[in-house]
Amino acid sequence: MTTINLGTIVLEPNRWFGVTNDQWATTKISGWLDQVAAAGFDGIELWEPHFRDADDDERQAILDHLLPINVYNSYVGFDDDDDAERQAAARQIMLTAAPKVKWNTGAEREEDSPGVYADRLRRFAEALPGVELVCECHDGSAMDDPSVAAGVLEAGSNALFHTHDDLDLIRAKFDAYGSRITHVHVNHLFTGSPKLGDIRDELATKIDLARGLGFEGTWTLEFVHGTGGDQDQPEAMMAQAAEDLAVLRELLD
Repeated sequence: MTTINLGTIVLEPNRWFGVTNDQWATTKISGWLDQVAAAGFDGIELWEPHFRDADDDERQAILDHLLPINVYNSYVGFDDDDDAERQAAARQIMLTAAPKVKWNTGAEREEDSPGVYADRLRRFAEALPGVELVCECHDGSAMDDPSVAAGVLEAGSNALFHTHDDLDLIRAKFDAYGSRITHVHVNHLFTGSPKLGDIRDELATKIDLARGLGFEGTWTLEFVHGTGGDQDQPEAMMAQAAEDLAVLRELLD
């Protein structure tokens, strides 16, 4: 059975600081993990602030839950040559025992890119022994050109694609990264985050394409219908995530 995770960012109304600017994570994720498991998710993709900014009790509750942390979703910076922030993030990641960590660069593309990113990535990977790094090489980042990003990934990282990518971009990523693509973010923010049941055929086409290109990796439901809207609260997002999971599971399994 294909592994499908819930990204805990789904349950965070302050993911873009729309609620408060004095803290990032406003939701204690531990209190939702029973519902995530009951919905049928295989694990979570833990949004970094939900762990990094939590108190000791909350961290322990997340670590003690039977639902595994399959991916750690890190937003540590890669646009600075100082490794201190990345080394601190690596120590947090190792505490979770997550087998995969998602990372990405900012929008700034330095003149001597991709070399500087490859050097930083190599040092980050060395601080995470046994952990698979997965680049979110998305639009608007320094890694948005697959032909450029491919050279950086050789320093020690795999990659993911998004289900909002069009078919040509998915093909381009597989052409550039090949078997390095090991993860997917189910994310349709660019088209208004429709319910997956409403785009079943489109999603099925992309799943078939990826599998035809050799993809056998893991999936994370990253955003759902209602994200950023009036109903963007954990209760509604959890209900929508459960509904979307049923559609995704049917298409994948």
